Amino acid sequence: MKQLIFFAAAVAVMLAAARSVLAVAAETLTVGAAHEDITPDRPVLMGGYAARKAPHEGIRSRVFARALFVKNDSQQILWTVSDLIGLKPEDTVMLRGKISEATGVPADRVVISTTHTHSGPATAAIAAVKDPWYFEGYYIERLVKAAVRAVESAEPCTMVVVQGEAALSYDRRNDPPPGERANLGNPDAAKAVTDHRVPAVGFRRADGTFKAVLIQYAMHPTSWSDQLIGAEWPGAAAAAVNETFGEQTEPFVLQGAAGNLSSPCRNASPEEMLRWGRVLVESVADQLKNAEPRGHFNVASAVLRSEFDRFDAETIRAKAEEFRKSFSGRDDWKERFDRWEADRLAALENDTEHYAEALYQAVAFGNHVFVTTPFETFCHLNRFLCERVSFPVHVIGYTNGVYEYFPDLESFEQGGYEPQAYIWYDVFPMKPGGLEKLADDLVPLLEKAEE
Repeated sequence: MKQLIFFAAAVAVMLAAARSVLAVAAETLTVGAAHEDITPDRPVLMGGYAARKAPHEGIRSRVFARALFVKNDSQQILWTVSDLIGLKPEDTVMLRGKISEATGVPADRVVISTTHTHSGPATAAIAAVKDPWYFEGYYIERLVKAAVRAVESAEPCTMVVVQGEAALSYDRRNDPPPGERANLGNPDAAKAVTDHRVPAVGFRRADGTFKAVLIQYAMHPTSWSDQLIGAEWPGAAAAAVNETFGEQTEPFVLQGAAGNLSSPCRNASPEEMLRWGRVLVESVADQLKNAEPRGHFNVASAVLRSEFDRFDAETIRAKAEEFRKSFSGRDDWKERFDRWEADRLAALENDTEHYAEALYQAVAFGNHVFVTTPFETFCHLNRFLCERVSFPVHVIGYTNGVYEYFPDLESFEQGGYEPQAYIWYDVFPMKPGGLEKLADDLVPLLEKAEE
């Protein structure tokens, strides 16, 4: 027995020594992280649901802008994520410029993401009117401050990369919500496509604590639809990170390709929402605590275009009239449909609006590559990319602007709300088949980041 105990102790010592050697061998990164509270201190318009007509009436949970700075000898990234519905593409160009000027980080190495919470202030005029006071007089200053503080707080860290799984989201187009599946059959359920992966990246200090923990999941934050501000499940996941790793760890929660994926139920209580956050964090917590450091960190960026499906003048007028009739009881929306019609006719006359253009960034953490997109892409894009490359890929939506839903070709043909939602974004729809083309266009960028 004593020999077994000695042997076990010796093995433990050798394993500890091996971990130490690996930690030394792993690349040491410079990592900074910070947050700023962006909860409005006066009533503001809310984004997420067109039915909202009035400013918010209270706070269910605080909303934040967070920033993560990662640097090695040759690459750097300053990634921000805010608890907002989204941002206009042109506004993110301006924000990258302001953050670059304030921090010295090149603009193409600044990332502007949102969690797409449907219970945050209106910042992108998506199915709502953008609140100018909030965006210009409140949010911008706090986002830039979070970015500056992240860079200033940078310290040496090693990196660990893991992946868990959490069956929370469901394909709302083809499958009933999880609680209804026992009682509701659906002939389209076989078409359901989900992405339950939970990739996580931990940035570990020399004392074993984490400077920051990044987790990503694909699931629409649409459980709350009342007049209360809230961060929804991304905020709950951030809270769960702090519960698990301590307040000295900055949580960094990214939204995935969630265009067709919804959360388990509507009107979830704050307690239930926190349970969802804990499910996500618990799926990776033990792995993060025990994982060996991974050294690979690399960044690549490129400007890519995706084509709009430009209607002719007759179709534009017909589509606008169709929406006016469908929402005939909402006089406040008529102006929106009239504007969409006038702007699209002007685009035809001026030969503009041929494509959606944005900066795409691919960031390799270990053997996982995270790639940004400015769309509400269906999660099918992850599947397309993983079929085209040999390493795990995770699409981060609602980044560097938000254009509109971007379904796969089969979903376009299937119809439904998402392919018709372009009018709420004041654009033409995306061209069917464009998501598959985007996957092809992203492959060189992914491979450059992974090399």
